[in-house]
Amino acid sequence: MEQRNQPETPVWVLPETDYLYGTGDLHLSVESVDWAKPQLHNGETWYEVRGVELTADGRVVGPRRTMIRASRLRP
Repeated sequence: MEQRNQPETPVWVLPETDYLYGTGDLHLSVESVDWAKPQLHNGETWYEVRGVELTADGRVVGPRRTMIRASRLRP
């Protein structure tokens, strides 16, 4: 049986409209949010997020840094 190296934090599934610089749903295990540096993009607040990207079936893609819409984040 194949062993998957999944992160211990919950995986968020973000639609393309809630993150920047990618296409399709993003499966991300969030490790950190840069709360100190909100950025405005098209009149909305976004935050830089670091984590681990996964495929839809749970395989690790690798480290990922992206911007996520503030309304999708919880402090």
